[in-house]
Amino acid sequence: MITDDNMLVPMSCSGTKEKIQIHSGYEWIKKLPDKKIYFALFQNWGNHDLPSGYDYYIVSFHLEVINMPWLKKQQVTGPIIVLADGQGYNIKIPGVYFLPFYYWHYQTQKMQEWFGFKEKTNPKYKFSAVCNRVTQSKVWITTKLLETAKDSSLIVLNSWIEEKNVHGWQSTGNVKLDQLMQLFQQKYLGQEIKIDNFDNATQNTQSITGTPWQPLYQDCAVHFTNESFHYSGMFENEQQYIWPGPFLTEKTLKCLLGGTAFVPVGQFETYRTLETLGLQFDYDFDTSWDLDSGNLSRTESIINLIDNLNQYSVEQLLSKTQESTQYNQNYILSNNFFDRCQQKNKESVAQIFDLIC
Repeated sequence: MITDDNMLVPMSCSGTKEKIQIHSGYEWIKKLPDKKIYFALFQNWGNHDLPSGYDYYIVSFHLEVINMPWLKKQQVTGPIIVLADGQGYNIKIPGVYFLPFYYWHYQTQKMQEWFGFKEKTNPKYKFSAVCNRVTQSKVWITTKLLETAKDSSLIVLNSWIEEKNVHGWQSTGNVKLDQLMQLFQQKYLGQEIKIDNFDNATQNTQSITGTPWQPLYQDCAVHFTNESFHYSGMFENEQQYIWPGPFLTEKTLKCLLGGTAFVPVGQFETYRTLETLGLQFDYDFDTSWDLDSGNLSRTESIINLIDNLNQYSVEQLLSKTQESTQYNQNYILSNNFFDRCQQKNKESVAQIFDLIC
């Protein structure tokens, strides 16, 4: 059962200031002026619509990516302030204000409380990746690793597939990605690849999955994150926009705390956003594709990167990444990451008070 006690982010809560539970990082709510404000915090994708009759609405997303379809259809009586890790980019919704508000530092702090610290051992594998809930981007990356570097990769593959998450297996028009999708259907669809006795039904909580001190992170030189959400550049109603983000989960945070180099398979500007928080990614290979908001072109670049990295040994991959991974791990352990995120949040809280007062 998923509860506040076994997840890195609190469960959703909503209501007025007097009725909601105030979690770490949100203590400033108590100091807000005495106005009619409705809160919907730590939201997921099963949200109820916001009620009318309030002067302001404050909504936050840390457990799941910002639910854009839900947000666009809200009909309320006041402005909606949306708080989430990352940034709003160029998205414009009348009456909606996007402000960066980070919870990644609270997650890495809890990971340290739960799992402590261990020195990284000498990896045996070049790469690792997890494809638990099968999605389009995970299919592409996992299939490429299985086809290109199976013996030198630590892979977990589950048979949990919902066709909406793979767009009904439709062609994208990108030759490389479509070939990988077809290969997955022909060779890996319905298969499971396990490295332990993990049980999805009873163990899929972050108090178990959130440890960086497991083979998928400690026994590999480079981890491909296969994040929960990979869409950035979008086209809807003849308009282009960038989905706010990047949305990151423990899949990425485990790499940072665990001293493991990673390739972000998720939304664009993952490296860049983390760099604004003081982390470093001076890897000795091309990472410029991180700035490409195109979902297909960015993923194709990662596919090409796998071919490039596969020519190197485990030791060479470590040499290309170790300085940055060690720096990032130390940056988190020293609380510098926590302090930087707190400072960014302080700036956003000041903007909230400016909007409401």
